[in-house]
Amino acid sequence: MAHRRPVKHAGHEVMAVARGSSKTHYHLRRRLAIIFGATAVFSLICTLIVYIAEHHAKGSEIHSLWDSFLFSTSQLLTGSSVANPATNLGKILELVFDLWAITVVASLAGSFGAFFHARSKEMNEEMERAEAALRHTVGADHPPTPHAGGQEKPS
Repeated sequence: MAHRRPVKHAGHEVMAVARGSSKTHYHLRRRLAIIFGATAVFSLICTLIVYIAEHHAKGSEIHSLWDSFLFSTSQLLTGSSVANPATNLGKILELVFDLWAITVVASLAGSFGAFFHARSKEMNEEMERAEAALRHTVGADHPPTPHAGGQEKPS
């Protein structure tokens, strides 16, 4: 069995996902695009909602669209924020953002878990096909003897 360099192999797998080289790679690429695309759209919508709710509120740390974007995006991606909302709507949105962050992390974990499971099965099938082809090639060069395995061939 050939020894593979893990970092080089990982780089090949990342590029295979980017290209969608196999069905498994394509599915992971599609799942990642959906997760990140949905998060980007949700982040923009939340940025506007937080800005409208917070920018004039007394004691708010969110004064500009940039502050709102930074708050919303950090909250959506990490579950922690750079500002504290001053309004009740902002506090409710913060909880929604936390739920989104948990959902994104769980979705990413599930997507990668499904990918690794399917990819290992795919690699095992590729290895079996290669071994079968090798046996076929070796078998063509050396035909089996009629008495292989110690048993005589019936007449």
